[in-house]
Amino acid sequence: MTFDLKDYRTALGSFATGVTIVTTLDSNGNGHGLTVNSFTSVSLEPPLVLWCLGNKSDSFDLFSKCDAYAINILSDSQGEMAMRFAGKGDQKLAVGEYAALETGSPILPGTIAAFDTKVAKRIEAGDHLILIGQTMAYQSHQGQGLAYFSGQFGSTAALAKS
Repeated sequence: MTFDLKDYRTALGSFATGVTIVTTLDSNGNGHGLTVNSFTSVSLEPPLVLWCLGNKSDSFDLFSKCDAYAINILSDSQGEMAMRFAGKGDQKLAVGEYAALETGSPILPGTIAAFDTKVAKRIEAGDHLILIGQTMAYQSHQGQGLAYFSGQFGSTAALAKS
């Protein structure tokens, strides 16, 4: 079976998702981030989450080999931050731009939730690597989330009113 990949990608974009920035530390202790919308919960017991890393990502070497990462769920006011970490090239975080919980992975300010995880499993799947992490610590805050639908950012505010 063959697909028009551009059309297939557009069809996949009709599924609304939240927006996250996955963060980790390099071997020198520098923080790095990557905008990701492929985040999901896997299990409550044990507490597992996953995200998918594209094999062609500029950050593939760093994230594919990391032992820990944090999932930072963005608020609806963090669209610029999402774009900052969605681009090509080095996605470094400045010293003091983040906090840490248990693993030391960067926890970004202003997010509505963050999950600090240790890598539990890596699974190769097509042109992506699935990283399953066990949550070691988390935090959550009031606020509306940043959503992504059909190539555009939006807010979950309308859903919160219903």
